[in-house]
Amino acid sequence: MVVLTRKLLRDWKSLNRHYSHFNTRENVLFCIRPQDSNLHIWHLVIYNPVTTGELYLKLYIGDEEEPSIVLKCLTPNTLFPIGRSVSLTHLNYFLVEDGFLPLLQQIWRLFFDNCEQMENSRLTFAWNRIMCKEFKIHFPELLGNLVSGDYSMVKQYYNASGVANPNDVMDDSQPILTTPIQCYSPSSDTTNTIACDDFPRSQKRHRSIGESVNFITPGLEDEDEFPHTKKLRR
Repeated sequence: MVVLTRKLLRDWKSLNRHYSHFNTRENVLFCIRPQDSNLHIWHLVIYNPVTTGELYLKLYIGDEEEPSIVLKCLTPNTLFPIGRSVSLTHLNYFLVEDGFLPLLQQIWRLFFDNCEQMENSRLTFAWNRIMCKEFKIHFPELLGNLVSGDYSMVKQYYNASGVANPNDVMDDSQPILTTPIQCYSPSSDTTNTIACDDFPRSQKRHRSIGESVNFITPGLEDEDEFPHTKKLRR
């Protein structure tokens, strides 16, 4: 749908101008980038300045008159499994009637309105920079530095939790939603039915082109002896 694509482009340019100071991370709630030139696939980082929690999400927007909206969360959180496709199509009226910003605000509230439900903020920061290759590609201005202990923390969480590797569930095709499940909103007593699909942990994707970036502060030794150039293993 040409009208929607033009609307997404216009809103994206407006957000870019408004958040041109994002690298200061002051009073900013999110950062968003399209997948290459595809304005229907978006990489989104939402940030809570109070708790310093940070989540990396992937957003798929259909090209229909009433567009489907599908969200994948790639950072550990208490709402959705990593890589699970979650339908947010019931929020598409925000996008159609009011633009991209109100939709992003709704997504932010979904995760951060109830702050005590969030995962450890240091874990989410380290996870995005160690485990999420496309985070490093799309958001170089957010990288910062890891500290000693971050690698062991992420490795321990990954091995103990059984969560999916985010690089294995970063499919660029529009997800197909199946198997309705129940999702309990932490900020409400009501139960919402959402549609999800299952991504087996063994599912692989083609490697993206590009080398990983060194995020260790110069001169800082990793006390865990877990070199940043090695992939986390079970």
